[in-house]
Formats: sequence, structure tokens, C-alpha cells
Amino acid sequence: MLELKNISKSYGTQLILNDISFSADNNSLVSILGPSGSGKSTLLQIIGLLTKADSGEIRLNDISYLKLDTKNLEVFRNENLGFVFQFHNLLNEFSAIENIMMPLYLRKEYNKEKATYLVNEISTSLGINQLLKKYPSNLSGGEQQRVAVARALITEPTLLLADEPTGNLDNKNAEDLYNLFLQIKEERNQQIIMVTHNNKLTEQSDKVIFLDSGKII
Repeated sequence: MLELKNISKSYGTQLILNDISFSADNNSLVSILGPSGSGKSTLLQIIGLLTKADSGEIRLNDISYLKLDTKNLEVFRNENLGFVFQFHNLLNEFSAIENIMMPLYLRKEYNKEKATYLVNEISTSLGINQLLKKYPSNLSGGEQQRVAVARALITEPTLLLADEPTGNLDNKNAEDLYNLFLQIKEERNQQIIMVTHNNKLTEQSDKVIFLDSGKII
């Protein structure tokens, strides 16, 4: 379970997030909705340990972020959090399979046999087996984003974080990706937090949180 209590964040004199509290169950898809500038992405970055809150507490499966020092924070993030962004951020000089494997290379203990199994299992689930040897420049936008999702899942994260993952896709690919998240949630018992500005892509979410001017409304 993810629990946020009284999260606030400012940049200079501008208050971005104001006393945000909510919880999210395991095996759930939570959508964070709101207009541009409402604080959605900042909130996701704080949950993802990419930005630090000014105040408040976050717990993931009873582990408090406040108790993580710099070294343990990096390990915790690599082992527990997966990220999908609006732009796929794939490395063009590497093939799809190499991009997917990249987070595993950062670990101290790298098990090639398990990594191979995970790549095959995830790529089959996402329908991208035929793309693994291709390079990002030879993939469509929707295919690139599916590879990015596979990269996020390769570490078997407790929590998958998606920041406007459909923002760079046309309507059909956006709907396909949202349906893919629903599939991942069910098949992998995955907890997902997704930021979006698209109301239609929240209809089947387990919880919708609407942010406006840094507050839940």
C-alpha cells in the first residue's frame, strides 16, 4: 500500500503542492487528473523519489521514505519503483532489448538467466517479442512506449509510476496504452499511479485524484 500524509512542496515563494494526503491499495490503478500546472508531475516525482517534499510523509508497504539515506534511497528506488514518462527516453544507440535490460545492469547482482526469463515473459505479455532486436528509430511511437513500459517492469517494481504516458500519442495509441496498464494491473497484480490530463483515460481506474492549484478537490 502507498500512503501519503500532508505532502507539501514549494519552489521559492510558489506553493506547488498543499497538504496532499491519500492512500492507494496494492493491485490498483490510480489516476491523478488535473489541468496543466496543478502539481501532478511534481507529486509523481516526489512519490518516485526524484524530488523531495518540503514536508509530510510517504510510506510504501510500511517503509517510510524519511528513513532512507542517500545510499539506501537509490537502492530502494531501483528495487521498488518503475517509471514510464511522456517521452519514452529510450537510448537510440541500443536495441529494444538492451533498453529494456538497462535497469538490471545497474544492480550489483545481475542474474543473466533470470533477466532473460523476465525479458521473454514481459515482452510476450506486452506483445513486443518481434521488436526486441529493433532500434528505437525503427519503432512507431506506440511501440516505443510499449518498450518503455517493459523497461519499467523489468525490475519487478512494487509501484509503477507513469507521468503523462499517453501525452505524446494519438488517441488510438493512447487508449491502447491505457488498456495495457489495466491488463498489467490484472495480470501482474501491479500497483500503478498514472498522471494524465485526459478524463477519458480514467474511466476504469480504481481511484481518481483530481488536483487543482496544488490541492485535492
